[in-house]
Amino acid sequence: MSDKKDAYYSRSWALLSHDKGWWKVLLVMGIADFVPVAGALGTYGYRLEWARLTAWGVDSYPKQKNVRVGECIKSGWRGFVGFLGWAVVWGIICGALKKLTDNNDVMNLLLDVATLFLGVLYLVVALRATIYQDFKAAYQVNRIWDMVKADFGGFAKIVGIGFLIGLISGVILFVLGLAIVMPVLVNLFFGIGSISTRSDLLVRMPSILSALSGVFPALALLCYVANLARTFEELIVTTAVGLWVRNFDVPHWGASKDPLPATAMALAEPSKPQDPTQAPADQAPADTPTDATPGAANPTPQSEPDANDDNSDGPVIL
Repeated sequence: MSDKKDAYYSRSWALLSHDKGWWKVLLVMGIADFVPVAGALGTYGYRLEWARLTAWGVDSYPKQKNVRVGECIKSGWRGFVGFLGWAVVWGIICGALKKLTDNNDVMNLLLDVATLFLGVLYLVVALRATIYQDFKAAYQVNRIWDMVKADFGGFAKIVGIGFLIGLISGVILFVLGLAIVMPVLVNLFFGIGSISTRSDLLVRMPSILSALSGVFPALALLCYVANLARTFEELIVTTAVGLWVRNFDVPHWGASKDPLPATAMALAEPSKPQDPTQAPADQAPADTPTDATPGAANPTPQSEPDANDDNSDGPVIL
């Protein structure tokens, strides 16, 4: 494949940062993730729906208004159910291998590396569930294996992108943590260390309480910044997965159990993406949602591939 086709980070970054005020999406998602269950499902569904359009061949950008939160949560739930079975199986395998090797350090390292790849695989299967609007599409193991086998190099690059972003953000967060939390902890330490008598405790108590009250806002700020970094990584990696899946000619996919089309590795044309609802009759998915095809249950970008039109009547968020 061409270098341009493999440039997943630069292409994902270009899509993410295309619109003015793109960073507002990060700020909102960083806050939304603190909402139990619904927040996490909503932001997950937001990413999956953006990646779905990207996989179809639409160069779309994160939508900043008119976001359909209910559709996001629904899509996030579908994606969660799609990868949950894979995660359970992997958890059982990890537990068994650790027990058989008596928690060997080498085995733990190998499992940690494999888990990096599994994280991207979970996104692939969740995206398939989103494309077909049916979680069962995430469990077509043969089709998913065909995709990974056909372009393992691209798959591995996305794993590397996620790892590097996580590593860099981890270092930055560590430095920020020291800068934000350490002054508070130092004041607290010296306040407690200078106490030798009960009278000292009474004298120092206001400063100790003041230092303690300063810890919680600092920790809350640090948690929010960490959430922003994680959100950035997830948006980039999820979109990169959408670009990777685009290589498999999504507009010509049949039912979820069907083999990949012969043109699967051809680069989709992003400037004028095919409207899935206008596909030729012999390639069009079934009209009913029972087949779990891309045309079923309105899972496609419908008749408006320009996903950045704020007046779009499309069914989802982008």
